[in-house]
Amino acid sequence: MNKIFASILCFLFLAINMHAQNSNNCEPKPYIEVTGTSETEITPDEIYITITLLERSENKEKLTIEKQEKDLKQEIKDLGIDLSNLVLSDAHADYQKIRKSNKDVVISKTYILKVTNADLLSKVYEKLDKINAYDAYISKVSNSKLDQYKKENRIKAIKAAKDKVDYLLAAINLSGKALQITETDNNIYQPYQNNMYRLAAKSMANTVSMDQEAMPEPEIGFKKIKITNSFLVRYEIIR
Repeated sequence: MNKIFASILCFLFLAINMHAQNSNNCEPKPYIEVTGTSETEITPDEIYITITLLERSENKEKLTIEKQEKDLKQEIKDLGIDLSNLVLSDAHADYQKIRKSNKDVVISKTYILKVTNADLLSKVYEKLDKINAYDAYISKVSNSKLDQYKKENRIKAIKAAKDKVDYLLAAINLSGKALQITETDNNIYQPYQNNMYRLAAKSMANTVSMDQEAMPEPEIGFKKIKITNSFLVRYEIIR
């Protein structure tokens, strides 16, 4: 029993001694950390408009949901927009009842319409004003190739880090080898993501309408989606 115990102590002593020797012989590797950042701005080609139709009376004339809905679909078709781009905001709901008082109940209906550019957006607002739509606002913008742009921007960011470390180390006749990569920023700014841009349809038409002579390319005036990526990369310095 004593021999077994002595053997275990001897083994532990040798292991600790070897670890201490390796630790003393292991020098910390010199390194440099750099950050690579890239920003890309893209024009939205998917613009979503939330449209609310509300049954009400104006100038002693009752504006029924059915009539407003019929007029809305016709005006959209006249603009050359496929009706498949017009969907109910809630797939499980058709009409919504808004109780204004104990006896008075108002019916409303909300749609989401997708258009592809700012010029078409302006024309839609004019149509909404024409049919007396109750309310509308830009609820979301996106781009049909957003995932591709995100991938390309991340590649640009990490290449920016590589370019930075290359010229810094080349200045002192050294080079680097990547040891660790950490993504520090992965952000997409999409304008019109809240109700700050919620206006009555008539006001929206006046606000978004564009003077063709003053602005021959409507997309120039439309807020763009901004993609930002950053990487922190640690490089071992090779002598």
